[in-house]
Amino acid sequence: MIKLTSLYILIPVFILGFFLISRAQSPLKYTFLFRNVILSQSKNYELTPILRGRIYYPRYFYIPSLKQYIVYSDLDETGPFKIHEMKSKPWGKAYVLLDDQGNNLITFETPLRFSYRSGCFYGASTYIPLLETGISDSLPYHQIHNAKLNLSAGEFEKLFLELYAGSEYIEFINLRASNDNIHQAGIIFKRQGKVEILLSGLRDSRMICYFQENRKINNFDDYYLPDIQNKNNYPQSAPSIEMVPLVTNNTNPFVYWRTGLNQHFRIKKFSKEYSSGWQGIVKVGGIPVYVPGESSGTAYVNFNIQGERFKIKILSVEKAPFIPAYNLGLRTFELPEKFRTQQSLAFMESAQNCGDNRMGGGVFVMRPATTTNPSADIPEDMSEKTFSALPLTLQAALLDPEHTTTLKIYAKNCTQWLPEIERLKNLTHLEMTTGMTEIPDAISTLTKLQSLSIEYSNVQKIFPAITELKELKTLNLFSNKLTEFPRMLLELEQLERLNIGANKISALPEDINRLINLNYLSITLTDITSLPEVMAGMNNLYLDDSQGMKDKVQPEYKHLFDYRKIKSIYDE
Repeated sequence: MIKLTSLYILIPVFILGFFLISRAQSPLKYTFLFRNVILSQSKNYELTPILRGRIYYPRYFYIPSLKQYIVYSDLDETGPFKIHEMKSKPWGKAYVLLDDQGNNLITFETPLRFSYRSGCFYGASTYIPLLETGISDSLPYHQIHNAKLNLSAGEFEKLFLELYAGSEYIEFINLRASNDNIHQAGIIFKRQGKVEILLSGLRDSRMICYFQENRKINNFDDYYLPDIQNKNNYPQSAPSIEMVPLVTNNTNPFVYWRTGLNQHFRIKKFSKEYSSGWQGIVKVGGIPVYVPGESSGTAYVNFNIQGERFKIKILSVEKAPFIPAYNLGLRTFELPEKFRTQQSLAFMESAQNCGDNRMGGGVFVMRPATTTNPSADIPEDMSEKTFSALPLTLQAALLDPEHTTTLKIYAKNCTQWLPEIERLKNLTHLEMTTGMTEIPDAISTLTKLQSLSIEYSNVQKIFPAITELKELKTLNLFSNKLTEFPRMLLELEQLERLNIGANKISALPEDINRLINLNYLSITLTDITSLPEVMAGMNNLYLDDSQGMKDKVQPEYKHLFDYRKIKSIYDE
């Protein structure tokens, strides 16, 4: 009887324990880092992104006199989750200046090199006195010495000594950090309120390079000294402004051991999404021994800092085979203890050293919460459950629908149109790979669409409202289930590029010349074996074909296969 009573008591306890554990690790209780609102469990603090993208060893500084923080890094905002942009990003680092509450004061990018000795940005011809003026506009130097980089070693030393003697501030700067392939370094001279620079060329170097490394503050910058006699007698000036570098206690965030000993981060769950399978490693007595291969997936992480806990989800985390080691890429930066107070800001970075860029990468600041609603960043009329069921790229787009102009969705399990896309009224480029079987009339609500790509899908039908997309210039329907050319496309007179390849289409319409602006048409991997007569007069069109049609058509069609026509595509 006693044993039976104990059993009745233990069963509810086990059920309650299982419920609490499963509730604590519920995916909806964890927040992706690409979200704009990431609250701690107490809802008193939030993790706010200040730099988004793939970061490369960011630097963190606190400026006591201004009670401000500055953070900067090289930043790559591309990734397989984004549509490729033809225009390349200007070279330079991204900078953000914060007040002591973690509020963003200014964000900008510049190729000029930041000096933590003076708080200025220096280049070969201009500089930015950011902390003096509070603005990011560049100014020309009052004078540039050795602008032609033609001074001999003796002339350089003589000029250096003259300028050194009459200057109240001297600083040696590294111009190679700005990806400058002409100038190597320079020397800043401030004389009577004027800023001048003495340049050293990359080929005709007049300064000596030294390497330094401090992994606790992410400092890997080379530094330079003038190549002169008795150079130790001519040091640069003391820093004109105090800047305290923030430090980390984790110098290698790319190897995380799931042992429970990590101070800040603990993986509570790992959801595997890809695996290389079983791999043979050795033979024992002629019998091969296999172990699990590498895998990647989503890590559910408890982030503990300053008495607060954040529950976050990290995408594209790689796991080593057979051992509990993860390429997590998370770590914190804080002020050294002697400078730290209860009000000091803490930073978390999500970085990578391999693989494709992940969504949610970047630098985050822990600051007092500006809201207590964890769903404040999603559309008001949408529940968290509905939102979280959407493809991740669509979730990210809905966080800022007014400024989203491009969207890329890969969701083979999605068999229908996603009406939430219609909220993105400023969308100009849309790429989709799904399982949907038709392009509905709802596509017409995206009136600013210029490029539409629905490839490797199951589209069998296109509704007529697609003709209302008056700005559509590129349409890619490669590898779908179309069995005939969709005639309504002939009404898209503004169309310039059309890809109907890898569909069971056997003929082109006789009036295809209605597409008067068409300059590229792909019919590769189709059943098309002949061309309409009117195509002979489409002089601006290039026909992309894989059936060797060029060798079978009459001479009047030969110009359609002149690949030199397509060069204009890349001139944008």
